[in-house]
Amino acid sequence: MRQRTPARKPRGAAPGYARGMSDETNPELEAAEREVNAEPAFKEGEEVWVEDANGNRHPGVFVGMNEAAGWFGGGPSAYVVHPEAHQAEVVSMARIIPKN
Repeated sequence: MRQRTPARKPRGAAPGYARGMSDETNPELEAAEREVNAEPAFKEGEEVWVEDANGNRHPGVFVGMNEAAGWFGGGPSAYVVHPEAHQAEVVSMARIIPKN
């Protein structure tokens, strides 16, 4: 059986990292990290408006953040229950608006 050689890391890479570390910062990545680490803008059980694709607002109740949103490359999203329609959905945070 033939042995595979491990992939080589780029020069200057610190042990355990695939690329070299630098002191340069990436503002876009830092902003995304702050957004992910921020507290949710809404509290569990808070009444909100959910905007649909046509710009219409529908009443909803904020349930909580969708923790797995980043795994699939999407932006931040949350779970919202629509009491009048008796359904729930995962909604982009950009579509959730405070009710007051």
